[in-house]
Amino acid sequence: MIEQIPNKWKKHLTLVEFGLKKQEDLENEIHRYKAFHVSRLIEDIEKELKTNPDSGMYIVSSIPSHDYYKLPNFCISSLEDLETFKTRLDEHFLDRFSEVWYCKKPFENGHDVITGRISFDNRDWINSIKYSHSVEQVWNCSHREIEKFNKDSNVIYLRAFREGWARHYHIDELRVPSIEYKDKVIEGFRQTVISIEENKEKIEIFEKYLKGIGINELCLEYMLSQKGFSFIDWDTSNDKKVIDSVFHAKEKSNLLR
Repeated sequence: MIEQIPNKWKKHLTLVEFGLKKQEDLENEIHRYKAFHVSRLIEDIEKELKTNPDSGMYIVSSIPSHDYYKLPNFCISSLEDLETFKTRLDEHFLDRFSEVWYCKKPFENGHDVITGRISFDNRDWINSIKYSHSVEQVWNCSHREIEKFNKDSNVIYLRAFREGWARHYHIDELRVPSIEYKDKVIEGFRQTVISIEENKEKIEIFEKYLKGIGINELCLEYMLSQKGFSFIDWDTSNDKKVIDSVFHAKEKSNLLR
């Protein structure tokens, strides 16, 4: 019997398939456990928290076999957070999820962690729209803060648009704690857009593939830390269609181990 691979893992492997991520980096970033080994995940995080407290935030994701969108996440930065996570596990956990993962967002004094997403609109009539690339970024917090952002949000936030590749961005929203911090935020933004531009050819290949199956919009999520820039996820209007198309001929390949 062939082991069922969660669609969320296939979604990450799609970045590998289009050269936007190395499989080695993916496997080093995401620590996967079978759902019935959740206690082992808790022990491993506990050990790290005791050895290196305040070194980062652990994002724990509960992974079902088929769903892949807006999955339950729990952010852990302390032993108290870990204890809260443990108390929230219930007797239905194994019924609802096949795996549980964690990734660590590193924090280090003097180094910001920028999480963002860039959206590409590739519709044929895009010339009638002023901006086809849009970027949103937050600093030193979960990417979910982008989705929740509003006038009362207490996060460092930047939103910018441009008409297409190699064009200048227009920043239309900038939330910083002080005017002195503004230059630092702008420089972080500059670093991320340079890294995105360096991946232009790979992104366009991905966009062309999506267009071939009738999907004209793509959102890439990324992170910039002291370890460098990396793409960490993607979204479209029909992720399942993309996953099924990309992996139709790969179900038995070693790529899905």
